[in-house]
Amino acid sequence: MPKSLGGSDDTENLALACRRCNERHYNFTKGIDQETQQEFFLFNPRQQQCSEHFIWTADGLNIVSKTPVGRATCNRLDLNDQRYDEEDSIRRSRSFWVEGGWHPPAEDPRQLE
Repeated sequence: MPKSLGGSDDTENLALACRRCNERHYNFTKGIDQETQQEFFLFNPRQQQCSEHFIWTADGLNIVSKTPVGRATCNRLDLNDQRYDEEDSIRRSRSFWVEGGWHPPAEDPRQLE
């Protein structure tokens, strides 16, 4: 829960995030699922499993939504930089991480080639 919406800065309420994700998350708690046009709470890594809502593309560069929560989260946070193709910074960074063997996390599912 964002501090601006009454959340605390106790460690139980904090999440480690890169600057990009933190800025895009801002104080939003919900997003719109583009498929159903309904509002859903954003993915919460403390309460939900990543593999239930997301899968990585075979090349590890894009995260694909599997559920309304996943789609609302991808849409709200623009997890694949689809709105800003000229920047494409996250996919470029992921390509370096894949090359180094650091991404995607071993426990995260990937699409078959």
